[in-house]
Amino acid sequence: MPYLLIILAFSMFIIYDYNQIMNNYKFIRPFFLIGLTFVICATLFVMKESTTDFFINFWFSIILYILSIFAMVLLIYTLFFAIPFEEAYVKGSKQPLCTIGIYSLCRHPGVLFLSSFYIFMSLAMGSYDFIYLSILIISCNLVYVIIQDKFTFPKLFEDYSKYKKSTPFILPNLKKREETQQ
Repeated sequence: MPYLLIILAFSMFIIYDYNQIMNNYKFIRPFFLIGLTFVICATLFVMKESTTDFFINFWFSIILYILSIFAMVLLIYTLFFAIPFEEAYVKGSKQPLCTIGIYSLCRHPGVLFLSSFYIFMSLAMGSYDFIYLSILIISCNLVYVIIQDKFTFPKLFEDYSKYKKSTPFILPNLKKREETQQ
């Protein structure tokens, strides 16, 4: 059941994005938040039902839990505070492209933080079930951002092609950023 929820959630994200570049129907705008709710519910369900399949040193496990919480805080910041929430998730289309702050380092920083959260949490929990869920979520997210980068965002944002040329896809190029700022 949680795996089906994840696939449904990412399908809703894609429909939400497609709606932004097409008709921008009001009834489809909540799909992003509904999909997000599905991801959270699936994650909590697997966390609750998981058993410990392997053990990691107690202190290392604590560090991994802290890192996973830190990654989640960065993900929440990236998705809901680094870009104007209302323009991105309520109004739908015709939003300005964010190229500053975290989005000046790479075009899809959320991928790093989402992946980090699930990897750190999987290892801290020592659960194969949570590892399987994490692999599915990370894979779906990668497909989703590839669709965004190739199809949705070039139509949604003015100058996206220029942004693509100057900003890495997922992995930040910090050295290049430092050189341009000097």
